[in-house]
Amino acid sequence: MQYHESIEYLESLQRRRPELGTATTAELLRHLGRPQDELDCVQIAGSNGKGSTARMLECVLRNAGLAVGLYTSPDLNDPRERIRVNGRKIPKARVGAFVEEIDGCIERLRDEENSPTYFEVLTALALHHFSVERVDVAVLEVGIGGRYDATSVVDPIASAVTSVSLEHTDILGDTVEEIARDKAQVAPSGAPLVTGATGAALEAIRTETDVITVGSDDADVITREHGLASRVESDVSITAPQWAIETNLPLLGQHQATNAGIAATLARQIETVEPETIAEGLRNAHWPGRFEITSTDPLVVLDGAHNPGACAALAPLVDRYEFDDLHLVFGAVKEKDHRRMATELPPADSVYLCEPNVARAESVDALAKAFDGHAPTLVRTASVLEATERALTAADPGDFVLVTGSLYVVAEARDRWTHS
Repeated sequence: MQYHESIEYLESLQRRRPELGTATTAELLRHLGRPQDELDCVQIAGSNGKGSTARMLECVLRNAGLAVGLYTSPDLNDPRERIRVNGRKIPKARVGAFVEEIDGCIERLRDEENSPTYFEVLTALALHHFSVERVDVAVLEVGIGGRYDATSVVDPIASAVTSVSLEHTDILGDTVEEIARDKAQVAPSGAPLVTGATGAALEAIRTETDVITVGSDDADVITREHGLASRVESDVSITAPQWAIETNLPLLGQHQATNAGIAATLARQIETVEPETIAEGLRNAHWPGRFEITSTDPLVVLDGAHNPGACAALAPLVDRYEFDDLHLVFGAVKEKDHRRMATELPPADSVYLCEPNVARAESVDALAKAFDGHAPTLVRTASVLEATERALTAADPGDFVLVTGSLYVVAEARDRWTHS
C-alpha cells in the first residue's frame, strides 16, 4: 500500500468511541503478536506538560546510550512525527505495511460493532514499530486520562502524572480529585508514580498509589527555574535526596523545570543515569510549538497552550520580555473553556481570532464572545494563516506576537516559517 493511501485509511477511522476501555487496543495488538510484551514502557499522563516531559525523558535516555521509542500526540505536520525511534520518524514503508497487516483485524472489529479509533490504531502501530526496532525503552504519552487510555494496554516499568486540572469532564469526572484518580491508574506495579501534582489532586493520587513528588515547594525532588539564561533558555536546578543537577533548559518556565525534574526522576528509575548525563540530555530537549521563538523583530512565539492551566503558565513567561504591544493570535477546539483561557492569557492590545482546519474547531463568533472586553481590538479572520499575517503586519519591531490556544493553530501558523 502506498503511504498516502495508508494515511487516508488511518484518518478515516473514528476519533472517539461510546465505550471506554483498552480491550480493543489489546485485540489489535493480539493480532500483531502482542509486541508490547517485548517492551519496557514508560507512561506519561497529565493535563499539561506530558508531551514536553516525554520529550525530555527521551533526550536524557538517548544521551545515556539507550535506544528509545517516543510516542506523542498530536502531530504538528505529519502523523509520522508521533512515532519516533532515536529521533527518526517511522518510515513510510512501515506505515503502509502495517495498514495492510491490520486491515483485516479492523474490519472484523467493525463487523462486531467495536470499531477502533484513530488513536487506538496509532498506539498499536507505535508499539509494533518499537518492537520491530528492538528499542530499550518506549516512552508513551498518554492520550486522555489514564485508566482507559489506549496506552494503558502496557504494563509500565515507570510512569508519571505531570499535572492535573479540570479537563475532559465528560469522560474523566467532574472534579479534580476524580480526574487525578483516573490518571493515577498509569502507576507501575514495581515503582512509585512520579508526579508534579499538588493540593487536592496529589492527595487523591496518594489514595491510589505510592508517589515521588516533584515541584518547587515541599516536594521529594525540588525543581527551581532561576530565570532566563538567554532569550531561549532558562537556568534550572533539580535537587533530589541522592543527586542534584544544574542545567540550561530550552523549555521555559517553572512548570517546565518541574517537568524536567519528573523526566530526570523517571530516568533514574529506569537506568542508573549520572547527573551530568541528565543535565546534557535536558539541554538538548527542544520541543516545537512549546514557547517556540520563530522571530525577534517583532518577537514571535508559538505556544500550544490548549487549556486554562497552560494559559496561566504562559502568561508569566510573556511578562519576562520587554515589548511595546502584544498581538495575540488565538484559536481553539470546541470542548475547551474559552472564557477561562481568555482570562488567564496576558492582556493583549489586539486579538486575531481564527479557526484551525479541523472538525473540532470552535467558531470565531463563539471565541469573540469569550474574548469580549479582553482587548481594545478584536479581529475575526478566515484562517490561521490570515490571522498570523494580519498580526505580523500590525506589529512594529518592538512588539510581541503570540500564537496560541491550540496545537492545531500552532501547527498551521508554524508552516509559515518551516515551509518557506
